[in-house]
Amino acid sequence: MKTCTKLITVLLIFFISIPTTSQVTIGMGETPAKTALLQLKDQSADENNITSKTGGFLLPRVGLVNLKTLQPFVETSEAGYADEKKSSVGLFVYNINRLESDSIYPGLYYWDGEQWDMISTRINQGNNNSGAGNDTIREVEPPLIDVEDPKTLNLSNCYIVGYGKTVDIPIIKAFAVWIQRLDADLHSLESGTLSVELLWQDRPDLIKSVSLEENSVKTKSRIRLSTNDQHFTGNAVIAIKINGTIYWSWHIWVTDFNPDDATHQKNYNGYVFMDRNLGVTFINEGAVGSKGLHYQWGRKDPFPNSSSTTGNSEKDIYRIDNSLTGISKTDIMGVPLVNNNHMETAINNPNNFYYTSSSQGDWYSNVATEKDDYLWDEVGTHQKTPYDPCPPGWRVPKANTSSSNPSPWDGLPSENFVAGTGIDFSSANAGYYPAAGYRSGTNGQLTDIGHTGYVWYGSVLSVEYYAFKLLFAPYNTATNDRAFRAVGASVRCVKE
Repeated sequence: MKTCTKLITVLLIFFISIPTTSQVTIGMGETPAKTALLQLKDQSADENNITSKTGGFLLPRVGLVNLKTLQPFVETSEAGYADEKKSSVGLFVYNINRLESDSIYPGLYYWDGEQWDMISTRINQGNNNSGAGNDTIREVEPPLIDVEDPKTLNLSNCYIVGYGKTVDIPIIKAFAVWIQRLDADLHSLESGTLSVELLWQDRPDLIKSVSLEENSVKTKSRIRLSTNDQHFTGNAVIAIKINGTIYWSWHIWVTDFNPDDATHQKNYNGYVFMDRNLGVTFINEGAVGSKGLHYQWGRKDPFPNSSSTTGNSEKDIYRIDNSLTGISKTDIMGVPLVNNNHMETAINNPNNFYYTSSSQGDWYSNVATEKDDYLWDEVGTHQKTPYDPCPPGWRVPKANTSSSNPSPWDGLPSENFVAGTGIDFSSANAGYYPAAGYRSGTNGQLTDIGHTGYVWYGSVLSVEYYAFKLLFAPYNTATNDRAFRAVGASVRCVKE
């Protein structure tokens, strides 16, 4: 039977070779520290307490396959497996596998008796919120205090937060949108009881905690969020509630990705694109984590992609206590209109995918005269809108007005499409686009995962219920395709 003791065989050899003592120093004939059974050094401690200048202890490099088992060292079916789990507590290894679907990443792990826990993290050297964490609590954006200031509408709906980080998220935007855009009464909102909730996370323990830091002036209150320090990456949605009703929600993108690093950008057609879809946890062509999230055109809130690279099954999502939850799918035709549209309903229900049985195909309204063509492209200014899903400094790409083809992707070549993977447009310096499929606008179901890609941009056909997108599939790349606005598709943000 293979056991985990194989990993420390070399250490046992040293002990066996010196049976007369229970403590050993390797490299010198000195007595080890009283707290050490085994000590490695090639010199006595110098003035800086350094005991080696020739090297360190090299752990075995292994390929973990499951955080909950001792595989590949011991198979779960082997006799005595339960005893091995107990006797292997404290086992250290360096894992080189990356299995995003199982939250396994390269790094140092120890076995705690029930699972492998990662103990190594990278130190963030930048000034953003990506990378490994520290004890500093950071504001995700410069605070604003006037709820009627139009600038509050420009605060983002998505924040990149690294692992092991704590951030404060201002909730003033929730009040600002309802007052400035939806004609709500400030006094009524401020008189309500505030609460905060993690609506979902796409892996257990991604978010360590979320709480309300309430101010006596409620519009100045903040959500304090902490991520797990175990190098977990993924996506989550949090919400602020007033009297139990959701009034705004934010996408938390947990990753060490820094979009402002030029090495993670692609310059194409005068746009500076991210090198990945919104919500991607890492780029590995054909991997689950490379697909990103889905968005209905004009909505700020994401919906999870599938649990595999080629199937249409829903990915598990979790509450803060790691219990399973899920998104809802509702025919918007059965939902009463508010001011001839469904914006308030969509804000109150960010977990609900509103498909439509109407031939007009728009979640926002089935009234032809009440469409909003500027949800992702501000009317008049063409700036980032209050409903844009991208993080600070980034936005959904607007139309390319310098070309007869308004698509930001105009001119992309027809590259080789790989089923389950997508297309690499590197020859045009546009990067990799995963075959992330889409959510149907007529039933909300995941569709064509691994077989096609839809990527929105911010323009629409004003005379119809369509919006424009990039489409790619086997033998077909259409840079200015269209789809009903109720469809859920990918977003590739561009620099503002």
